[in-house]
Amino acid sequence: MENDDISELMKELADDPRIQKMKEYIQHGNTTTYSHVFRVARFAARLDRFFPGEKRSDELIIAAILHDYYLYDWHNHGDHLHGFHHPYIAADNAIKDFHVSRNVADAIKSHMWPLNILEVPKSRNAWILTISDKIVSAEETVIRK
Repeated sequence: MENDDISELMKELADDPRIQKMKEYIQHGNTTTYSHVFRVARFAARLDRFFPGEKRSDELIIAAILHDYYLYDWHNHGDHLHGFHHPYIAADNAIKDFHVSRNVADAIKSHMWPLNILEVPKSRNAWILTISDKIVSAEETVIRK
């Protein structure tokens, strides 16, 4: 998938009203969930160029943007196990609202590995998403973007 195609896909998803709703929730520090997922998507797109294996860049970008598609404020949700539960909620929402493939849903479900020790990433895209999310999350938490 070419850079122009990735940019078009990201713009299409960014403009979707369901994705826009992610602007209402804080993810890390001062970063909204919306900003977070697009940072993860951009970082994943960069890593995608360097990881060996078959590229499915469109699925990677979709998984990155939908990996935290749970649409609630996890800070006030009363779920002290949010880190364990939200990947399943996000995957279910992505399937229901965007009809994502099984590969995309599986990448979303495993993005919190190793916290969810049983959800080991099983695909190239799942590994790229997991690594990208960890790096971006650490930056957002430390720098408080």
